Amino acid sequence: MVTEILNVKDLNNSYENIVKGAQYLKNGEVVAIPTETVYGLAADAFNEDAIKKVFKVKGRPQDNPLLVHIHKLEQVHDICKDIPKEAEKVFDAFWPGSVTLIFNKKDCISDTVTAGMKTVAVRFPKSEIARAIIKESKTLLVAPSANLSGKPSTTSAKHCYNDLNEKIPCILDGGSSSIGLESTIIDMSTKDPVLLREGAVSVDEICKVIPNLIYKKNLLSVKDNEIPKAPGMKYRHYAPDAPLTLVEGDYIKTSKWIKESANEDDVVICFEEFLNDFNDYQHTYSLGSFETLNVAAKKIFDLLRECDKLDISHIYIQAPNNSGLGNSIINRLEKASAGNIVHI
Repeated sequence: MVTEILNVKDLNNSYENIVKGAQYLKNGEVVAIPTETVYGLAADAFNEDAIKKVFKVKGRPQDNPLLVHIHKLEQVHDICKDIPKEAEKVFDAFWPGSVTLIFNKKDCISDTVTAGMKTVAVRFPKSEIARAIIKESKTLLVAPSANLSGKPSTTSAKHCYNDLNEKIPCILDGGSSSIGLESTIIDMSTKDPVLLREGAVSVDEICKVIPNLIYKKNLLSVKDNEIPKAPGMKYRHYAPDAPLTLVEGDYIKTSKWIKESANEDDVVICFEEFLNDFNDYQHTYSLGSFETLNVAAKKIFDLLRECDKLDISHIYIQAPNNSGLGNSIINRLEKASAGNIVHI
């Protein structure tokens, strides 16, 4: 299979490529599409064979549910029931945007999408390109991240090509993802809304809209014998090839610890304020300033993928402070580290 890359960066001048990508989706194929968070591996949410292709292409476990993407708000009522009034506040504040909501599903959504559960996760992306693709496909789309399962998420068409070349017929190139971190997921099917995944929209922002949000670290993951309600709760994700150590704590102390622990041929990923501490190291990358964590969020998956191009034995990463968007970045890096975390 030859994987075609179609430029859709400018909707006005490349809409014919949107139409071409949508035709693949209508034909039951799987297509990589851009969103503002990360690239998604899209398929018709009502085509069972196409949905199964997503799992096969990614190597995704069958008990890891998929998100369903819509292009207009009314569509949430087509596939969900028992939508609480509280959800309307989230619609008004964050949709279209980088928040995914979980509701009780209607029968039109298959158990394959939801891993057999009676709930479905729905996202209304902010990306105009993503919404145009959904609209042109004349259906709704499942679209987990467009990477091989376990690897860092994809934030560019180049990343998608590296993972999926000859596995899918088409990648729609919308440029680099503007956010670079997956959506925040909230379970609205429970008595009180529950945070299930930290993401592009911080917990603090959400609590301003729904103050009764339940946010507990132990609810962000499930045991091996449990089916997760949302992606990212069970399996190792975002992992580069080399072992990764995440160093959390005061910035000055974490920089000092990494300098004392890392070899000069290891990779060090730190905030730009501490780059000079590692002038003697061969592979040093900046996350941007610790005062602009949106830059770090946008860069982190790209940097992890850059590490896979190097002949290295270890990666050390300086963690952001655990507040706001920093919590979401830490969440991803803790999973990537497989628990190899140092607290200073």
